[in-house]
Amino acid sequence: MATSSGHDDESLISKGLYMIVSDVVGPECIVKLRRQRHEISDTLVNCSSSRGSLVMISGSRAEGFEFESSDVDMMFVDTNAIVLSDPTLLTVPYSNIPSLYIMETDITAPGFAFLKCLKFNIANKKMKNTLELRGSDIYVSSKQIRETFMSISISSCHGPCQTSTQFGVTGDHAYTLNCPTWPKQAVPFIIRSLDRGWPSYHVLTDICKDGCLLVPINSKQQQCSDMIDLEWRISFSLAEKKLVYTMNHCQFLCYGLFKVFLNEVIKTKLRDKDILCSYFMKTDVFWEISDNSTEWTPFNFLQKFWNVFRRLIKWVSIGYCPNFFIPENNMFYGKICGQTQTGLLGTLRELYSEGYYSLLRCLSLNQNLSKIISRPQIADLLSFNEKQYMSMSSIENERVFAICPSHYYYENDTDKILKTLQNILMLKPETLEMLFAVRLWLNHVLQQYAEHLLLSSYSGWPTYHRNKKQNKDRIKALRILSRTKTFYRMNYLILIKHMHMAGNYQRTIEIIHYVKHKLQSQPYVYIWENLNTNIIMASLQQGMSYDILIKSYIVSFFDMCYLNSLEELSIECIARAKTNGKGLQFIPPLVFLNFLLILSYTRLTENHRRVDVLDELQTLVHDDNGYHILPIHKAISWEILGICQQICGDRHGALQSYIHALNDE
Repeated sequence: MATSSGHDDESLISKGLYMIVSDVVGPECIVKLRRQRHEISDTLVNCSSSRGSLVMISGSRAEGFEFESSDVDMMFVDTNAIVLSDPTLLTVPYSNIPSLYIMETDITAPGFAFLKCLKFNIANKKMKNTLELRGSDIYVSSKQIRETFMSISISSCHGPCQTSTQFGVTGDHAYTLNCPTWPKQAVPFIIRSLDRGWPSYHVLTDICKDGCLLVPINSKQQQCSDMIDLEWRISFSLAEKKLVYTMNHCQFLCYGLFKVFLNEVIKTKLRDKDILCSYFMKTDVFWEISDNSTEWTPFNFLQKFWNVFRRLIKWVSIGYCPNFFIPENNMFYGKICGQTQTGLLGTLRELYSEGYYSLLRCLSLNQNLSKIISRPQIADLLSFNEKQYMSMSSIENERVFAICPSHYYYENDTDKILKTLQNILMLKPETLEMLFAVRLWLNHVLQQYAEHLLLSSYSGWPTYHRNKKQNKDRIKALRILSRTKTFYRMNYLILIKHMHMAGNYQRTIEIIHYVKHKLQSQPYVYIWENLNTNIIMASLQQGMSYDILIKSYIVSFFDMCYLNSLEELSIECIARAKTNGKGLQFIPPLVFLNFLLILSYTRLTENHRRVDVLDELQTLVHDDNGYHILPIHKAISWEILGICQQICGDRHGALQSYIHALNDE
């Protein structure tokens, strides 16, 4: 039945579903902001990345999703090596590249390649062990590369990647080689795209310029057993991200709906939860956009969803999922076959036969969708007001955490810090929020630079001698801190460390008491992890500007990398370095301030005062419920308490604190 707007019930349900999914996934303005955040994060990380590698960020979070299951994949691209897709390209000079490989695809499975070595960096002993001789040719072993890459991390293995979780976000870290030219196997993709008009010529040109990546994993189709360990997968992850960015919001929401439907419905009915992955769904949406030129609108959103669903059922029925770039590459091979294929096909057909009632199985859609299905006319009243949405707490949450710098640390590498500063100043972000993010990052790096200058101005501890250059460094650092006013509290924390190392214990004590009062009198959030979202939401809704918010509430952690000059922490620094390779360990501000107070009172032989501070620190560590000490920092807080108890002569208490620290690790 058509309504006054001229749309039938199915079209109205379709529009209603579109609005509901937009609320679950995020409206276009939010998705754009998320992508900009990751683009700038990508750029800033590469400003300061280690020599010999670049980081390319992909995964569903980089695409614009923020589900609990969303991940961030980091591709570490070896910049000391280049892969050529065609021998004719050898005419191009690559004399400055230490390692050079040529891609061979004649006898490999579609989507895979052998990498024949033409030139190799003999100085790299680890990589030298990855070479294997086949006849008169030398190839790079993907198996040996995997084992070498995995050996440097304790993270779990997921295919060719390391899988780890940091700050609640799961992601894969993969070693890759760069092929700056488009591979021959994927040339039909270019022809097909030009013929069908998607993606546009401009996007297609950008995709081809980026080339592809080679990931160290072999196919399941390789018949030649003695060559299987030499096979590399051709990855188009960068091209896929560009294609997702090319989608209009209706297309993107269809992709998002399939992610929700997969996790909340399909997987609950399968024994093997990993048989279907969202990558297959993304490929399905790509093919629907490419094959069907019909415009995507909210009123045909449901129809498009069923089109994609039918294609998935067809693929499962024939056991063939064509890769979007190399259709000859069957991504179902060896995975969806036999009884697994039969069971999955039955599940999908059953869900399809239920129509849009199967979508009611999605918990995140059920409540609102059931109302629209029963009364489609109310969907005609739904509208999206972007300005109104921008004022809601959900967008404020996005904006706040989009501006926080990454938890990237520069240790003592001054050259890296200066290079990062130079690259930051060259950035031209598109939005005000991103400009603010860059300013935060800039202040963050400047503070690290100032701290490095302060620490380098001392030749030893507790006694030190300054020369002319060291005095200049100290003055320069203090000027930087006086002008980087974004992190108001953080500057005080750096100055406290400076005063303590300078031996000015009385002044250190005075500043610590002032800063402790500021930290305890009002709540605060950490710069890299949120401690209390409600603080930020309430402040923004009351009209507080971002500048005032950051000055008032944001503090950072103390890093033990910078604390090895304190002899009381020297053993801990060495132990941490052996554990994770860098000794990177963050200490909550209040814990460290009390620690420095006890040290300062000890230097001044005011033992009666340090006992009071020790009692305060003990109460803080024992009783804090995550307000000032996050759970992941509980262990180091117990450790600091144990050190303080040992300094004050309470050996039994110190032993108990160390036991607590080990239990919380």
